[in-house]
Amino acid sequence: MSNDNHVDLLSNANWYDLTQALSIFTPPWPGEMPLQVHFFKRLTGSWGGGQGANGQLVEWSNNTGSHLVGPRAFHSGAEAIAEIPLNRLSGEAVIVDISDDVSDYSLYTPEMITGKVEVKVGDILIINTGYHKHAYD
Repeated sequence: MSNDNHVDLLSNANWYDLTQALSIFTPPWPGEMPLQVHFFKRLTGSWGGGQGANGQLVEWSNNTGSHLVGPRAFHSGAEAIAEIPLNRLSGEAVIVDISDDVSDYSLYTPEMITGKVEVKVGDILIINTGYHKHAYD
C-alpha cells in the first residue's frame, strides 16, 4: 500500500479505543513488579509558615498493562518499536465476537473466526472471547 493510500485509509477509518484502566489491581507481567502507589503527607512547615507537602510516588515495571511489545523484547537483534513502519501497525481490521463459542479453558479455532467474518492476509484481527468480564477493572 502506498503512503498516500495509507493516509487515506487512516483518515477515513473507524477508530476504536482499546485503552484499559491502570490501577493497583492491574496484573504485572509474570516475574515483574506490580504497580505500587505510595501516598505521603508532610506536615513540615505547616506550623510556622508553609503548606507542608502532599504527594505520591508511583512505581511500575515497563511491562505493566496492555501495550505493544516489539520483537526486540524477545530477541536483542530484532526490531525496536521505533523501527517498525506505521503501515505495519495500522491498517484494515476485522473484529469478530466468538464469545458464544468458547468456555473456560477451551481453545478457539480458525474455523470459529472464518465462519463469522472474512479475514484477508494483512488484516489486523481483534477477537472478542467475552473474557473481559473477568478483567481486574
